[in-house]
Amino acid sequence: MHLNFKNIIKGTYYPPGDKSISHRALILASQAIGKSSISNLLEGEDVINTLKAMKLLGANIKKQNGKYIIYGLPPGALRQPRSVIDFGNSGTGIRLLLGLIASNNIKVNLVGDKSLSKRPMRRVTDHLKKIGADIKLKNDSFPPVRIQGVGDAIPLKYNINIPSAQIKSAIMLSALNTNGLVEIKEFKSTRDHTENMLKAMGYNINVKESKIYRNIRMRNNKDLNPIRYVVPGDPSSAAFFITAACLKPGSKLIVKNMLFNKTRIGFVKTLKKMGADIKIVNKRIINYETVADLKVNQKGYLKPVILPSKDVPLQIDEIPILSVAASYANGKSVFKGLKELTVKESDRLKLIHHNLLEMGVESKIKNYDLHIYGNNELKKGGAKINHHHDHRIVMAFYIANLICLKNNKIDDKSSVKTSYPSFFQHIRKHSH
Repeated sequence: MHLNFKNIIKGTYYPPGDKSISHRALILASQAIGKSSISNLLEGEDVINTLKAMKLLGANIKKQNGKYIIYGLPPGALRQPRSVIDFGNSGTGIRLLLGLIASNNIKVNLVGDKSLSKRPMRRVTDHLKKIGADIKLKNDSFPPVRIQGVGDAIPLKYNINIPSAQIKSAIMLSALNTNGLVEIKEFKSTRDHTENMLKAMGYNINVKESKIYRNIRMRNNKDLNPIRYVVPGDPSSAAFFITAACLKPGSKLIVKNMLFNKTRIGFVKTLKKMGADIKIVNKRIINYETVADLKVNQKGYLKPVILPSKDVPLQIDEIPILSVAASYANGKSVFKGLKELTVKESDRLKLIHHNLLEMGVESKIKNYDLHIYGNNELKKGGAKINHHHDHRIVMAFYIANLICLKNNKIDDKSSVKTSYPSFFQHIRKHSH
């Protein structure tokens, strides 16, 4: 089935389990003594590679009745793996595990696919070297990574200026086996799932926010408790369907059990600024994470928007689909400060710009700012999408078919397995 300008999006939609939380649930449950149970785990390739990694490092993980049962090892007790650990395309998996391994006295080789082998690691490894870990990178920057962890890691204070939850979480995972106080100052807010899950597991963590920075203090004098955890729906996956419903007057979509963490819903606020009719209902807190249902009932065209750079980290994964939305809004939209997009699975900034031009949308890049000159007219479409096998580019420009006279040509349907294996199945279900 192909989307086209005649389709509307409707029905009750359940997003797949959140990818960021799925990674962390596997890792942290593997550091708790006792039986943990994880439901609604995202079974995408990235998360499965993290699962395989934790097994190689000694965790006992089995699937029973749709749930993952985990018997973990205490911090500092990771086992020497018998083979190289392959993370495929997962930047999150490899960076988080580098943090965990760094404070364990084991030697590990970590590799990835062609795309991952071009993604920078020093933003993480430079911090981890300070605690005593010996780390070697290809060309001093990229995977493969050889790491010799240290069993007596040095407690340090960190200032994080790059807005990256992966950097922060890697440091926090290393702190699980560091004697003494570890303190992190984060100057731009990023995803706080690691903090929330540590709280849910009874760990000694204190988080305070000021106008200037977010302060995280950790002291490892208390074990992690095992947990029963239901992974909420992934907002970054839901964004494709929510935006699709916003593009098509007449669409009515109910979204159930979606993660509504304030660091992850920037795209909802942006769409509402653009005139989308999105109502948030049944908001509740489960295991320190906010979950909500949404009602999307779009009746008119979207308006252009200016997205300031400070808000980009709160919707970094949604920029591709928001760019499609902006192309159908009457006027100029500007997304500012998109440098972080250049070091994702691809240079997403360049690919968004190129593909918008190819499907008939005027677009410019100025100093990492993306300018999109949209209008409410259907685009010519029919573009051969340049995707570099990047799952979010593939999905965004597939949704773009809703506003195109001719379907864009996308020769990749497999990359969605990274984060959203059921994407095309859900399209068939909710497109009418």
